[in-house]
Amino acid sequence: MNHPILITGHRNPDSDSICATLAYADLKTQLGFDVLPIRLGNINPETQYILNRFKFEPPRLMHKLETQIKDITIDEPLTVPKEATIKEAWDKMSNNNRKAVAIVNDSEQILGIATLGKITDTLLSLIKNDFELMANTPYENIAKVIWGNVLIEPKDYKPSGIISISSGVLVEKKEIGFKDKIVLVSTREHSQIKAIETGAVLIVVCFAKEEQITQKVRDLALEYGCGIIYTTLDMFSTSQSITQAIPIELIMTEELVLFHNSDTLAEVKGVINKSRYRTYPVVDSSNKLEGFLSRYHLWNHDKIKLILVDHNESNQSIEGIEEAEVIEIIDHHRLGDIETNTPVMFRNEIIGSTSSIITKMYKEHNITPSKEISGILLGAILSDTMNFNSPTCTQQDVDLGHELAQLADVDIQEYANEIFNASVSLSTKSIDEVVLTDFKEFDIEGYDVAISQINVIDSDKVFEIKDDISEYMTILCKDNNYDLGVVMITDINDKGSYVITAGPSKQIFDYAFEGEKTKVEDLEFIQGVLSRKKQVIPNIAYAIKKFKGR
Repeated sequence: MNHPILITGHRNPDSDSICATLAYADLKTQLGFDVLPIRLGNINPETQYILNRFKFEPPRLMHKLETQIKDITIDEPLTVPKEATIKEAWDKMSNNNRKAVAIVNDSEQILGIATLGKITDTLLSLIKNDFELMANTPYENIAKVIWGNVLIEPKDYKPSGIISISSGVLVEKKEIGFKDKIVLVSTREHSQIKAIETGAVLIVVCFAKEEQITQKVRDLALEYGCGIIYTTLDMFSTSQSITQAIPIELIMTEELVLFHNSDTLAEVKGVINKSRYRTYPVVDSSNKLEGFLSRYHLWNHDKIKLILVDHNESNQSIEGIEEAEVIEIIDHHRLGDIETNTPVMFRNEIIGSTSSIITKMYKEHNITPSKEISGILLGAILSDTMNFNSPTCTQQDVDLGHELAQLADVDIQEYANEIFNASVSLSTKSIDEVVLTDFKEFDIEGYDVAISQINVIDSDKVFEIKDDISEYMTILCKDNNYDLGVVMITDINDKGSYVITAGPSKQIFDYAFEGEKTKVEDLEFIQGVLSRKKQVIPNIAYAIKKFKGR
């Protein structure tokens, strides 16, 4: 089964992560790829404003990447109706080189399973005088498997299940009787009559043509209610084939270990490891058979393909990323720890926004983004570069932004003001929203570091909630074993950030910005620090090296 390529940004997504995901999905679709944009967290108010303005729905929310059965290729369904003979089931399995067949109703809903082994056991059981199955086999099935024709239908067909052969030598013996039996006879009239008169419920005339059965025999069969089938097969071949007439529903296994197509492979492995079957039916929500799953499918399937935008570190990406095959990375951050088994398209640029890279890729493919795509790309660039004021901003971001503004038919300054106003003030946010809205984890020189950043246009509320933020971050560091936790509350108008630190190694932040911090009402403020990526992380990395050297 084919699964679309997933495109995702990072956890706790910001505007660049969401908009780059949507825009790249649009570009890949135009290039002929089957893709699905997803997100790894809730949409913040700023991003929601951008999407609403240009009438975009957010990408589908997905917290964890779990491969489901429907995401992999399994064996095609092999089915027979419940009325089918075991010969038909056997032939179907043999012709398709399969060891199991599903028995289904008219709606293709599964009723049971039969295997080659089960059929073999059934045929062997008949040798041990187990007659019940043949007793419940329709005479029409017998005619079918021996390539025969029904000449006379039995009146009240209730066979004992015993199959006998009328020998010419023994036929005259009075003690020989065939009550309620199915009797294989030759074309000799007297053997046919003997079987009928002694109570046979059905005679099968072997190696015969219709005209070889006399009117006397036909009349006698009608009188006794005995059925007559004739076949061109000889008696030996008929005796070998007749037991294959048993309906498959009589021997099918109804207590099934089956899976639904939405079951994850992890769930499937847990069940299969405790069972002994070789193959398992897979059904949809209507119990309709979709195919068969075997153990080898679990280990030899194609992984879901994944494209990462705006990040390249596993702790920022989707949970379960190890189940996917990363095929592309488009980013503008430091190199992370994503590992791949094969070469991938990895595009990493020194630029202010991943959305700027996506815009360049549209141009490289000579595709003009729509007004709507241009609008969200511009919004993401303005957000990530703080209206071109961030130290991460490049001239490319500025030039691309103005091009997108023309395509989207917006005024850049007005649009930027509306975007930042949508971020709203701290007074409308809970403490966890303040800390977790744009929260990223990093492994920096062996230290586990978490850095949160929130942009505001008024910072009056900071002084009221600073103690709550500090307490919340302290608990977060303890629960997650972070060495250092930092909350950056970036004031867009004042062009600087208030910082609150926590964790057992929070002194590292003091080394990182030694001499640059000022006290504003008992809260540390760093003028000119707007970028987590370009200013905070490099300084922390330098400070850790310096700290280790002491």
